Amino acid sequence: MKILYCDVDSTLNNHWVRIQKWAIPCFPGKEIHQNAFTREEIMKDLPLPHSVETLKEFSKEYEIHILSARGFVDSLQITKDWLDKYDFPYTSINIVKYSKEKVDILKNVEVDLFIDDLSKGQEYGDSYEVLYTDVIEDLKKNNINLEIFKNNWLEIKQKYLGE
Repeated sequence: MKILYCDVDSTLNNHWVRIQKWAIPCFPGKEIHQNAFTREEIMKDLPLPHSVETLKEFSKEYEIHILSARGFVDSLQITKDWLDKYDFPYTSINIVKYSKEKVDILKNVEVDLFIDDLSKGQEYGDSYEVLYTDVIEDLKKNNINLEIFKNNWLEIKQKYLGE
């Protein structure tokens, strides 16, 4: 089987509803209140349209590994609970604190495709306009096949699964 690594925030879920709710003093704000990162709030995040179904289709050809930068308390268990709540398929969950740490993981494993929005975003508004360009460059230097997610799972499904 091929190996797929996939991000969570802004790739599988719409966490911007939560981020906008907890921006201080208001969105876009200068910071995000810690309440945005509680189990109760995170579990309210909804999957992005077609994300669950598309990952299920990918799971027929790919082992799916979740790779997300989530520096909040109990992030591994909360991520697992959220993925299970919506019946996302996955083989493993890998949590790092910062996006740049994703490169360290990916360059040391077999990976055929990495899907991630790699957006900074909360302080700028549109999450798909301001990207972690340094992380993108590091991924390219390490020959990691990156698909930058731009809020359309049907396009990714068509591109990689031909459906």
